[in-house]
Amino acid sequence: MTENEFNELWLQAEAERYGKRLVEEYPGWRQSRSRVIRTTTMIVAFVIVTVSILTVWLRQPQGYENVYCNRAGTTDAQWVTMAAEMLME
Repeated sequence: MTENEFNELWLQAEAERYGKRLVEEYPGWRQSRSRVIRTTTMIVAFVIVTVSILTVWLRQPQGYENVYCNRAGTTDAQWVTMAAEMLME
């Protein structure tokens, strides 16, 4: 047996050993990968929903646009004070 033949047999044996190891470990790797993909997808979906809800919530006006009063005795000064307070918010 020459040195080249020995090296080829050695490389072939190593490749066969690594091939078997890869075949044995593939199902575990595949499960781990799918778990990472599912987790990442859930996190991205959660972030998208949270950002959407916060965007809608922050767009809503925080004050009152109209004021209604069913009392006839409200003075103009009270309306002016209330309008000033609404504008200052």
